[in-house]
Amino acid sequence: MSFQNRLKSFVLRRGRITSNQSRALSEHWDRYILDNEEKLNNIWSQDPSVLDIGFGSGETTAYLAKTKPEMLILGAEVYLSGIGSLLIKANEESLNNIKILNSDIVPFLENKVSDNCFDIILMFYPDPWPKRKHHKRRLLQKDFIDLINKKLKLNGTFYFKTDWIHYFDETKKLLINNPNWRVLQKENLEEYLVNLPRTSFENKALQAKRKLNELILQKTC
Repeated sequence: MSFQNRLKSFVLRRGRITSNQSRALSEHWDRYILDNEEKLNNIWSQDPSVLDIGFGSGETTAYLAKTKPEMLILGAEVYLSGIGSLLIKANEESLNNIKILNSDIVPFLENKVSDNCFDIILMFYPDPWPKRKHHKRRLLQKDFIDLINKKLKLNGTFYFKTDWIHYFDETKKLLINNPNWRVLQKENLEEYLVNLPRTSFENKALQAKRKLNELILQKTC
């Protein structure tokens, strides 16, 4: 299925935004939010960089920016409550290496990002669209995986987590034994990636006693 004919992987809902989130959106938007009408600056390809897709409340994004100040961190999120939460963290920690994309990641990657741009792409707990009739809305399908491969640098890392076993199994079918990827073990990652903080979605999954699944791959070609 082409991107042009594909349903979006998200539905924008009118969620609750706290007063602190609203204040952060007003005060820090211009500092951190990326202008999605412009192409990503070439410095993102030249310097070590990370893309965090669907960052939720921004726990991982903020941790990476604080732990690896030499890296550029791009967080992509469509929900303003999550962006507000990350803006609060970024301002409190004086994080200067974060930018935030508030739009659909697919056309942005297609049209605004050069190939071989990122060292790491993270995708933690995306919407699983659990009903069979909605599986076509899942972001991780062959066309998007191929797009991720193009935007990663050679030997770059794609790190995927989900608490929905069907989504995990279907993704594995697309990636395991794919010559463009090599499976990595978590213990072989750098320490900062091994020690990523739990996200709010991860805590909810654990409370619901759902199994956590992860797949870590390296781009080989």
